[in-house]
Order: sequence, then C-alpha cells, then structure tokens
Amino acid sequence: MIAINTLFLWSEFMDGLSPISAAIIAGKIESVRTPLMIIELIAIATLFVDLVVRYDRIKSRLKALHILAVGFCVASFIFQIFVYYMDSAFLK
Repeated sequence: MIAINTLFLWSEFMDGLSPISAAIIAGKIESVRTPLMIIELIAIATLFVDLVVRYDRIKSRLKALHILAVGFCVASFIFQIFVYYMDSAFLK
C-alpha cells in the first residue's frame, strides 16, 4: 500500500527530476486505475479500522510508526481521489 502511494506521489511531483520514469509510472497506473482505487479503498478502510480496534494492543514502540503509516495511506488516497477526479472533470 505504501509502495503504491509512493509511486503515485513520485509520478505526480517528481516529474521534473525524472520525466521518463514519472511518465512510465503514470502510464502503468493509468491502465489499472479503477480496480486499484477500489482495492485501495477497501485496504485503507481495513487498516484504519484495525488501528482503531487494536490501538491498545499495539506495542508502544511501534505505535507512532503504525499511526504514521496509516495516516500516510489515508492522506495519500484522499489526495489521489482529489487529483484524478478533479483532473478528469476539468481537463478532459
């Protein structure tokens, strides 16, 4: 999940550093965008519910890392929805 979100952010923001790799990543993601976003929604909802339900049982040294990872996934998914649906609504 983190790898998919990192690739998305790389293709959106790092296209100036490496335009060829950003274009390749964007092209590969574009071909499977809808099923990927549905699976990602289910996975992120599961991660969030797991975090809330098992919060007291998570080891204290891993709590901050767990919360940051889930927060990164949620924020990145919301950003993906904003970018792709706004892009499709206004630019195409």
